[in-house]
Amino acid sequence: MRGGSGAQQVIAMDFSMEMLKGAKEYCNDVDNIIFAQGHAVNKNLDEGEIDVLLERALIHHISDLESCFHEANRILKSNGKFIIQDRTPEDCSLRGSTTHIRGYFFQKYPKLIDKEVKRRYSSEQVFSTLRETGLNLIQEITYWETRKIHEQIDQLKIDLLNRTGRSILHELTDQELEDLVEFIEQNVEKLEPIKEEDRWTIWIAEKQ
Repeated sequence: MRGGSGAQQVIAMDFSMEMLKGAKEYCNDVDNIIFAQGHAVNKNLDEGEIDVLLERALIHHISDLESCFHEANRILKSNGKFIIQDRTPEDCSLRGSTTHIRGYFFQKYPKLIDKEVKRRYSSEQVFSTLRETGLNLIQEITYWETRKIHEQIDQLKIDLLNRTGRSILHELTDQELEDLVEFIEQNVEKLEPIKEEDRWTIWIAEKQ
């Protein structure tokens, strides 16, 4: 089986060998993916090797955005596309709703929002850094991505209590987490299934 939306070859990269191991097991029936260890500022790839580079949920982990984008420019072919997907402070600050469950985290515990926003780059920061590193912004879009569909409220509660894939919840004590789950349950009561969505911003740039 081939993957990568028609790409002849896909390079899946992460700094963590454990993450790469899990990804390789998940994609064990796909025959055109190479798994490689690398870093956002040093991908160990040849100059001008890549047609399309996607960095998903990465830049909020990077303190040196300029070096990250310089590396992207280095490995991209001429007119190559650079796609960045992450959350801005505005994405993180949206109020909770029956689909935007994450928003309830910050309504219940405002102390979490400062930590969450502090590590996020604004659209203006992304745009200016792209320009400074020789990358031309073509398009910026926001969209809602379905994180998970919970057939019953109990499934959502279990997911939250286990802090599954939600690093910000590790800032809470066990009691605070239980109180948060109760708060969310009160806001989405009798709504099943629960379609949980997160809002992202995507920037599409091109090497000049």
